[in-house]
Amino acid sequence: MTPERRTPKYLHVILTRPSPAGTLLGLVFLWFSLGSSLLPRSAMMQGVLSALSFAFGYAIGALAWLLIRRVAGLFGGEIETDPFPGWVHWTLLGLGVGIFAVTVVRWPVWQSEQQLLVGLDGDLGVVDGVKAVLWTLVVTAVLLFLGRSIRWVVWKLDVTNGRHMSVHVARGVTIGIVLGIVGALYWFIASSGLTAFANERFGPGDETTLEGIVRPEQPEVSGSPESLVDWDDLGYQGRTFTGAATTVEDIAAFYPEEREAIKPPIRVYAGLKSAESVEERAQLVVDELVRANAQDRSLLMLVASTGTGWVDPISAATVEYMYRGDTAIAAMQYSFLPSWISFVLDTATSTEAGVAINNAVIDWWNTLPENDRPTLIAFGESLGTLGSEAAYVGASLDASLANVQGRTDGALWVGPTNANAIHSQLVDERDPSPVWRPVYHDGAIVRARNGPGDAAGYENAWEMPRVLYYHHPSDPVGYWNWETLWKPQEWTDDPIGYDVPDSVRWVPFTTFTQVVVDLINGFSASVGHGHNYNDTFVDGWSVVAPRDGWTEADTIRLQDHLLTVDLPGL
Repeated sequence: MTPERRTPKYLHVILTRPSPAGTLLGLVFLWFSLGSSLLPRSAMMQGVLSALSFAFGYAIGALAWLLIRRVAGLFGGEIETDPFPGWVHWTLLGLGVGIFAVTVVRWPVWQSEQQLLVGLDGDLGVVDGVKAVLWTLVVTAVLLFLGRSIRWVVWKLDVTNGRHMSVHVARGVTIGIVLGIVGALYWFIASSGLTAFANERFGPGDETTLEGIVRPEQPEVSGSPESLVDWDDLGYQGRTFTGAATTVEDIAAFYPEEREAIKPPIRVYAGLKSAESVEERAQLVVDELVRANAQDRSLLMLVASTGTGWVDPISAATVEYMYRGDTAIAAMQYSFLPSWISFVLDTATSTEAGVAINNAVIDWWNTLPENDRPTLIAFGESLGTLGSEAAYVGASLDASLANVQGRTDGALWVGPTNANAIHSQLVDERDPSPVWRPVYHDGAIVRARNGPGDAAGYENAWEMPRVLYYHHPSDPVGYWNWETLWKPQEWTDDPIGYDVPDSVRWVPFTTFTQVVVDLINGFSASVGHGHNYNDTFVDGWSVVAPRDGWTEADTIRLQDHLLTVDLPGL
């Protein structure tokens, strides 16, 4: 008769001595987590990163040791759960203490050096190192508690099943139940259950309005009394975009002697509630352009917004000032979720919306007389570049560029994501050049800049229409992908980007979690680093779609002027 199996006591499972094999590998991963990545980290984020890295290494080490014991058992051998002498445990403890000592003393120095690379103060000290250690200990304890609690629950389930069926059948049932729960969680995420939860969490914010923003009166703007779009349907970002539209008076402050030549800029926008489907919202944007007489303007800027529906106010203001208001800007909302959530959960919505608005506006634009229609420029920033690109993707980079040149008068894409199809083609098909500044056919059509005025690597003339990317070497948005878990990444190869430490190295799992933390910190760097591109728009528009007679001196003067202007929505 098989003796009845008993579930180990809960406290015994929680307080049992750590696995030496798991601890050793966990400490290795913890050590690598202290290394530099794309952006500097706070003490709290370092603590979370170190704890996650230790937990991952511990899990792999403990599982590997368990498998070794099981395999030995199959061949008649038997290895104790913990056959290691006491000095091994003390050595591991000493190793952990040593790593924490390095964290306290050296980690702040490494992080301060990296802060200086991205324009920050670089003033971390020992106190920050202590905080990082404390966060590591607390989060590790929580993860260990959760892991062992789950282990005890599975144990309890297995023992309960064993009281009603044979051991082997019970084990199979337990494994099936656990896999079923994991599968249900995956289904919850894959079936947009998590998206629905996020919508419920962030939806109410879309009903609000930024303080100081009121319904516009100028007829050239969506949401005004003459508009086809109701003000209440524009969403938070749509109301900010239209309610803070640049005025004739704003532009006249930059051109005090040219007031008679200034026009009120056109800004059209459709919110999620403006129409039922993405195609209907795109058509509503076209109807708004027609209503506002956008066909009579010199420049038409076709924007693919970010996850929340945000349109960068600096980019919009730049073309409006540059063209003295003789512009029309068209955009629409496809979500109200923060871009990082949309990027992780649902990039398809972004590309669907980008294709819809680009196709609808371009189809209308093509009906206008070719010699008497606005210059049309495609624009996207961050997740908006993913949507904007989607309307022009071809089988190769040459095919994609031909689509851009055949359907528009140029494109400006700022801060592309790693999922961007055309930017990925540029990186994959590039001539010998760094991944963070890819060069293709000497920049004949498409060029990649790291910042304003960056023309390195190009010698020949730049054809019109032009395609321009801005990407900082330290911007994690352009690098994050699941392959980082197991595959070395080119951004860690020589030459390393100028604002990334030379010490960066790819480490399985650890580099992936570091880049996830970098994504969260994307806007923590100063202008010109990370995901902060506020200094690129004047430079970008001056080369992609400059107004006739525009000079480099005008670019500098406008850049300085925009620093003094209050732009709601930044």
